[in-house]
Amino acid sequence: MKRIWQMMSALCLSLLLCGQVWAQHDGPYVGVYLGMNSLVTAESRDDQGSFNLEYDPALQGSVVLGWDFKPRNSVGEGRVEVEYARRSNQLNEAEFLEGKVKGDGNLTVDSLLLSSYGVYRTPSRWTPYFGVGLGAARITADALQVSGQPLANDDAIVFAYQLGVGVDFALTSYLSLDLGYRFFNTTRPRLTEANGSKFHTEYLSNSAILGLRMGF
Repeated sequence: MKRIWQMMSALCLSLLLCGQVWAQHDGPYVGVYLGMNSLVTAESRDDQGSFNLEYDPALQGSVVLGWDFKPRNSVGEGRVEVEYARRSNQLNEAEFLEGKVKGDGNLTVDSLLLSSYGVYRTPSRWTPYFGVGLGAARITADALQVSGQPLANDDAIVFAYQLGVGVDFALTSYLSLDLGYRFFNTTRPRLTEANGSKFHTEYLSNSAILGLRMGF
């Protein structure tokens, strides 16, 4: 029985990885994504000096509208898409020269990117990809606090870019799962503190995502 199970498992794996060439979708598609977003500790500076802001990991969501290029066309193998995404992380703590203090409030980012993805076609259901996106992001400091005192309640629009890598798994010729990683970065926003002074901070995000794309 054990040998039969091993043979069946090997056969299923072989069919999954080395099966028939799947028909590739070309044309428009839509997609929805959900992921876990983790921010790099944000180095910040105001008139009083430098300080660091540390945020909790949180869920993120996005929707895309794109176009799959026809295989073996002159433009190249891949796709282009417009993506709207939202990330919102709670401030965990702030670190000053005097030490660390408790933080509160949320840093929310709404981004709109135009991305291009190159793909590597395989004879199986799996399709690795790599891409880059450019666009803009609105960064909102929503009632940020340190030690129970207000820090900032402001927003700024900045340039943003994203690097992405992952793999698609074809469920059908029109429906695919996307398992990937995204590195998202922006130029440093300039926000107004509660006392009226300005401070610059940074925004760098690492995300693991799972998405579902449907062609039509």
